[in-house]
Amino acid sequence: MTTPAQLVETISRVTGMPLPTIVDIDRKLVKGSLRTKGGRGLNAAQMTPLDAARLLTAVLASPQANAAAEAVGRYARTRVDKARSSDTIYMSAQLDDLSTLPAGHSFVDALASLIRSVSTGPLAKLFSRAGEDGAPQIEVFAFTRATRGRIRIAGLPNRLTASVEYAPMRGVHAPRSGAPGDLEQSRRITERTILSVAQLLGLEDGHDRS
Repeated sequence: MTTPAQLVETISRVTGMPLPTIVDIDRKLVKGSLRTKGGRGLNAAQMTPLDAARLLTAVLASPQANAAAEAVGRYARTRVDKARSSDTIYMSAQLDDLSTLPAGHSFVDALASLIRSVSTGPLAKLFSRAGEDGAPQIEVFAFTRATRGRIRIAGLPNRLTASVEYAPMRGVHAPRSGAPGDLEQSRRITERTILSVAQLLGLEDGHDRS
């Protein structure tokens, strides 16, 4: 069982963000009903891939901790930007778990599925048998005030790359968090973070807890 404390400690360690900052973000998600709740000790909340995806989204997209819930909400309302994404999205021949996500899935949904895939799905197998060609390379990117994200997976068999971008739903205005201005920032994590979180969640036994 992975507790909230273990999840925030792992994300702090692997991203390099101060632990108090991650703890504060996690608290804001709990307050916004965006993280599984529980008690203490044996009754502590059991973290799921969706909990991890929301926390990572908040880390990537929140300019400050107090904007965490708002940032997760913005990215939960995104959809695939087909004009900026791979023609075959996640390429069903290689990443069948990701390719079967609903047509209306969001950046947060995809990130949760990515964590599962690295744990027990096709990506787990690719990482486990990585040889001379190396392991897959993963990039997860998001803006901190605008709403646009990208999940890119390179180093797939036959030298294929899946790159999927997410933007607000068509016709829906996504407000920018923070004061208006011309400065925009982006943040990025790689397979190092995704692997660490997937390993922590302990999904190697094949039990999907989300």
